[in-house]
Amino acid sequence: MREFRYRALSAGGETVTGMRPAADVAALARDLTAQNLILLEGRPSLRLGGVSRVRRRDLLDFTLHMATSLGAGIPVIQALRDAEAGMAGQGFARIVKELREEISSGSQVAEAMSHHPDVFPELYLALVAAGESSGNLDGTLGELVRHLEWADDLSSKVKQALMYPALLATATLGLFLLMIIFVIPRFLEVFQELDYQLPTLTLRVLAVGSFFRHWWPFLLGGAFGLAWGWRLLYRSERGRYAIDHLLLRLPIVGGFQRNLALARFARNFAMLFASGIDILRVLALLQRVVGNSVLAAEVAAARQRIVTGDTLAHAFADSPHFPPLLKRLIGVGEQAGSLDKSLAKAAEYLDKELPRALKRLFTLLEAAIIVVLGALIAISALAMLLPIFQIQSQLLK
Repeated sequence: MREFRYRALSAGGETVTGMRPAADVAALARDLTAQNLILLEGRPSLRLGGVSRVRRRDLLDFTLHMATSLGAGIPVIQALRDAEAGMAGQGFARIVKELREEISSGSQVAEAMSHHPDVFPELYLALVAAGESSGNLDGTLGELVRHLEWADDLSSKVKQALMYPALLATATLGLFLLMIIFVIPRFLEVFQELDYQLPTLTLRVLAVGSFFRHWWPFLLGGAFGLAWGWRLLYRSERGRYAIDHLLLRLPIVGGFQRNLALARFARNFAMLFASGIDILRVLALLQRVVGNSVLAAEVAAARQRIVTGDTLAHAFADSPHFPPLLKRLIGVGEQAGSLDKSLAKAAEYLDKELPRALKRLFTLLEAAIIVVLGALIAISALAMLLPIFQIQSQLLK
């Protein structure tokens, strides 16, 4: 079955647009008729070359273009047409074309974007809808630009910090495997031909090399199997919660994970609340964007307490992973009627803490990699040198 984008006529004479899976256009027409809708137009939905998600950079460029164009007084349709022309040849241009066509036929911007949930996340849609209803779409898109730039900058910092440890680990581990699988066995062939009794360490290193040499297809398959199993586990609700809970308890790693989730919470809370979205809707959205299921559960629990009549400050009072400073800022902002400003201050503080936590994390990681892989190289070197030392000592007797 394929995903079809359709335009239909309701029993009341209204034009309805949407997306629906169907085998073909005829099947789509039958399905819509069963819902008292008359199909006017149906066509397969265009996707980004088979890619389920777009790059954050593409979404950032599009949002920046729209914010700048609307801020300069350019109509939405013309801004979309300009964006489409500027993205000629890119997969994202297809999405922009579909947006322009839907908005030209009478759809709201947020409604048209909602038909592409794989491109525009829920938080993005909520902010666009709020900006449309308040008549401040250009300002809302400007806030989204700053948010996407923050996320893109943070992602770049993490990737940059991870690059050196990853290269170091790959190079050293590759050298170790090369030595125990190929170099050491060849080097020690002369000792084995002389029927020389090799040291225990050397024999064990040879055994490890032989194991890798003969069983590498199964080891590679096992590694892929573990990665696949880990991915399946993380996709399940219980598995994700268990993994996130474990990560939060790890030294340094847990601190970085918590600060990252709290930074997302504070920044997104300030942005959503300032756009006029009600507090319950804000918390419902934050549950899905904090990026850690343990903190998401605490946000959900706080939301439930607010539903029963509690204040926001009291709702988060028993949340163990929310630091006292953040709780105090929530309370002060709630009392002063400036929650968005208080949470923006909290986001600024957490943004300064994140680079420090990231530096501590990767400094520790680099040290651990150097120690572990240095030990492996030292063991492989000793496995080669010990037979030479033993022969030398015997010759000197």
